[in-house]
Amino acid sequence: MPRSVLLPALTLFVIFLASCAPLRPELGPPVSSDFADALMQKWRDKALSINSIQGLAQLKLEAPLNNISANQVLLVESPNRLRAETLSPFGVPLLLLVADGEKMGALLPSQNIYYQGSSSPENLGLFVNLPLELSDLVGVLLYQPQMIESWKKEAFTLKAGGWLLIHSGTLQRQELIFNDMQELIEVSYFKDNDLYLKVQYAEFSASDSSYPKLLTLEIPEKYATVTLKFSDVETNGQIRPELFKVAPPASARVVYLPD
Repeated sequence: MPRSVLLPALTLFVIFLASCAPLRPELGPPVSSDFADALMQKWRDKALSINSIQGLAQLKLEAPLNNISANQVLLVESPNRLRAETLSPFGVPLLLLVADGEKMGALLPSQNIYYQGSSSPENLGLFVNLPLELSDLVGVLLYQPQMIESWKKEAFTLKAGGWLLIHSGTLQRQELIFNDMQELIEVSYFKDNDLYLKVQYAEFSASDSSYPKLLTLEIPEKYATVTLKFSDVETNGQIRPELFKVAPPASARVVYLPD
């Protein structure tokens, strides 16, 4: 893919700042499995009530070779529909990404090129650069980050306030942080004890605490961080199905991605 394709692609959910291992918050005493299960159930009840979001967010990227500020128009619908339009601060379209189930398309308006193919992690990664399946990416954006299969669970209070839940699988580990309001605010994914993805949620509305207005996604491998700060967001609104349609504009040159 030409380098000119990758630059605007980086403005969409690219990721993290981590040149050293993250520090775990200082732990207090352990808590019961019943309390930990209640925390998880409260989050699930809240998160699963969100079927879709549509909104406008300010996107900021900090990375070794790129510091980008842009606007992001997002339409997301469970379980696997995504429409994300990246605009420059002056409103110039940079990238339009549409994914609907098994198919995806990406339009670069400046070149009038439309990339089309399956919504595989490899194809999505050309534009999103996240190690996620489409359904998992949609889940992250809907406040429903994926839970790993685990054989061991631990839970602790945090001395700074809140709770830490640790889910350990065969090769993976997941750490979840809840604040004093019992809201899930951070999920970290580890493989072989190395952090490969962190998702943070913040700014829950006092009047409607079901959806966070600030999302941060991190990937240490990229030494970058991106934030999405919503200035306007609606949950569970009606979204026209045609907005997720994967189809090139009539005048665009189509490039087919591998299946």
